[in-house]
Amino acid sequence: MSWQAFNAKVAESLELQARIQSIASPMELLILAREQGIELTGADLSAIAQQAYHQWSAGLDDQARRFFGLVHANPELNQALQQCQTPEAAVTLSQTCGVELTLAELQQAAIAANAIVGFSFEKLWFRSLGLLE
Repeated sequence: MSWQAFNAKVAESLELQARIQSIASPMELLILAREQGIELTGADLSAIAQQAYHQWSAGLDDQARRFFGLVHANPELNQALQQCQTPEAAVTLSQTCGVELTLAELQQAAIAANAIVGFSFEKLWFRSLGLLE
C-alpha cells in the first residue's frame, strides 16, 4: 500500500513532517509523495484521511468527539462544516446539532489535529478558520 510507505517515510523524516505542515491542498500532498517516489491514488488519499481522522478524534474531549462524529457521519452536516469560515460559525453549527461546543473546545480540537504527524484534512480546515498557522 502506497500510503503506508509514504506515512513511514514521513514518520522517519523531520524534513517531510515540516513540509507536510505547510501543505495547503491534497494536490500538494500528491506532489510531495511523488517527489519521494510514491504515487498515491485516490484510495490512498482516502486511507490517509481516514487514519488521520480516527487518530485525531480519539484525542478529542467527549463534547468535541460527539460533534465531529455527528458531522463525519452526515454528508449534509459535513458540507455545512466545510463551509464554516470562522470558529464562531463552527460553534453555531454545533449548537444546531444539539452539541454545545465552545470556542475553547474548538481550539483544543485544533491543537489535537496539529499534533498528528502527517497530513490531515482536519489541519487544513482548522488553518482555514485561523486556529492553526
